[in-house]
Amino acid sequence: MREGRKLNRFQGTVSSNFTFSNCSLRRVKLLAKQWYQRRVRGYSKYVKSVTKTVATLGFLYLARSSSLVNSDQGTYLFWGLILSAVGDVMLLSLNPVHFQIGAFFFLLAHIMYCGAFLVIGISIKWFCFSAVIIGPAAFIVYRYILPYTSGLMRKLVITYSIAISWMVAFASGSYGYSGKTWLLLAAFLFYVSDLFVARQRFIKRCFLNSLCGLTLYYTAQIMFALSPAVDI
Repeated sequence: MREGRKLNRFQGTVSSNFTFSNCSLRRVKLLAKQWYQRRVRGYSKYVKSVTKTVATLGFLYLARSSSLVNSDQGTYLFWGLILSAVGDVMLLSLNPVHFQIGAFFFLLAHIMYCGAFLVIGISIKWFCFSAVIIGPAAFIVYRYILPYTSGLMRKLVITYSIAISWMVAFASGSYGYSGKTWLLLAAFLFYVSDLFVARQRFIKRCFLNSLCGLTLYYTAQIMFALSPAVDI
């Protein structure tokens, strides 16, 4: 009997120690995982901020180097690039207020781009043709996004969608007047990049949205910056 009781106590002690050790190991693993995630996310955020800032300064440098401001249309484009750069900085934050401020600066940038297309000249036929196509397309796309927004953000999304749609329509009108495709392509790429940004921000965050959105966006901005050197 005594030997049986001793054996039971020994087994209970071993079991308790094993359970305690197992729980401690799990906690250590959990803490290590949380520490790693915080470090990796913090590092990734830092790298993203630095690379995006450098890329933004890059298209501003290209704009200055290509003598973009030596013409009236170029001056409008350059101001559009500057306003976009401010928007880029604000969008580095996940804070909704910063996002709204950034979107407002991009809204102003699109107005500047519209001014550049007006300076070049507008074909009313091409402008109307583009508006007939881009208008319903924008309505369908942003109707898909609007349920994920509310309040001031919803109003901003509606206003922004109208502005960027007009920007593409003006770019088409400018193409019809001048026959040059470079700026029209830049405007279209900017438009598509914003669709990925909206999907990333409001619907689903994934690497593909960021990759496509940033690639198209910076391609468009570089095309705007280099437009004086490209005669197509």
